[in-house]
Amino acid sequence: MAHRRINNFALVLFGVLIAGCAYALIEHIWRLPAEKVVAAVYHKSLAVFYAPWVDLWKNSIFTIAFWCAIALTLILQRLMPAKPDQKIFSPGFAQDLVWFIYQTVLHALIIATYVDLLTRLYAKNFSFLTITYLNQFPGWLRFLLAALLVDLLYWGQHYCNHKVPLLWKLHSVHHSQRELNFFTDFRYHFLEYIVRHTFLVIPFSVLKVEAPVIIAFGIFRQWYVRFYHGNIKTDLGPLRYILVTPQSHRVHHSVDPVHRDTNFGAILSLWDFALGTQYRNYDVYPDTGIQDQSFPHEKTVRLKSLLLTPFNQLLYPFLKTSKPGTFVAESPPLGSAGPTLLPDSAKPANPVISEGLTYRRAKE
Repeated sequence: MAHRRINNFALVLFGVLIAGCAYALIEHIWRLPAEKVVAAVYHKSLAVFYAPWVDLWKNSIFTIAFWCAIALTLILQRLMPAKPDQKIFSPGFAQDLVWFIYQTVLHALIIATYVDLLTRLYAKNFSFLTITYLNQFPGWLRFLLAALLVDLLYWGQHYCNHKVPLLWKLHSVHHSQRELNFFTDFRYHFLEYIVRHTFLVIPFSVLKVEAPVIIAFGIFRQWYVRFYHGNIKTDLGPLRYILVTPQSHRVHHSVDPVHRDTNFGAILSLWDFALGTQYRNYDVYPDTGIQDQSFPHEKTVRLKSLLLTPFNQLLYPFLKTSKPGTFVAESPPLGSAGPTLLPDSAKPANPVISEGLTYRRAKE
């Protein structure tokens, strides 16, 4: 089994190398002269289908920051794991690595088009809503206010993802990961990006938040969230009152209903403290995932499974899932009165066995 895993990881790394060589070759071909009509079609095709891959290689994989962040996270996971029995190169890690490649392309193809459309729509029909008063403030103050606004908007859209049933179905794809790791932040349903950017683009346009602020915050966020998704046992000490930590975000991903709907922050924990959604036990490192056992989890590191499983997971929000429903409490001793139907509110938070009663879902 171990030998098979090594072979599959070798195949993935080999695929990355081949893709890199293809990238270098196409970059060379890009510069060759061509007829105007053919060139227009050629460049348009590359802009739509090839540009996302360029971004993936240039701005992620081929950067020192990317490899330094991976190395730091893996070292911390080795030295202080939140879940000691989780292997670093686990099936969950391998699956999220595939999500990383897929999501980069999906995000660029869909969101670049959507954000451009939304921006044009606002400029054409709603530009009168733009507030320009903030331009009177000093540059550093505008930057600070804009950064706080961005983080608050992230908190708001995250909160809605948990509270609106339709949005939760999409967001549950991200929460399905039972082995949190560096690449888990890429396990998102692509439709959720549309929800997120709707929350962000319109307020940015209204308040005329400067693009450099959004870009700077986005770059910092994309690296920091990868860190706190890692299997790392730390709450960052006093910094936990300001920043989201690996401990607080693991609680957010907890499968235990006690932790449900807490710790929504993206970078800052200030909003959770201010709005009463911060879970204040800082020494718990629960198991993660979702309660629906019908979710198509990754179960192997075979290459075919790794490549196809994300598509099954993308379909998951649109399929009928297990309902919370009614649970049956079964008493093990002989001569008992028999099963008792209990509503969800009477069911224990997470245990399989509690006070001699074993719980199972009642057959519908």
